[in-house]
Amino acid sequence: MQGDQYLSVILFDGFNEVSLPGDAVLSQVEVQGYEVSLRFRTNGVASPVYRRFYVAFNNAVTDYDQGILRLITSVAFPDGTTVAMVYEVYA
Repeated sequence: MQGDQYLSVILFDGFNEVSLPGDAVLSQVEVQGYEVSLRFRTNGVASPVYRRFYVAFNNAVTDYDQGILRLITSVAFPDGTTVAMVYEVYA
């Protein structure tokens, strides 16, 4: 039996499409400076799938028409003036 593996995906402002193993489960949202990344737990053997995420800084989504958004988390940065909203996108 293979143990769990972890992988991180760095997100950019706006629409992000990433390839992940089909069994990847979001385990943590990490913030370093103004870089937001998602950390996934996986056993690494499932076929890859494309998952889509959207990141908005300091505002609500106003220019988006790619599908339905589900808020994953809202991250306030230490400077007290910046907030990142991280969404998963469903077609």
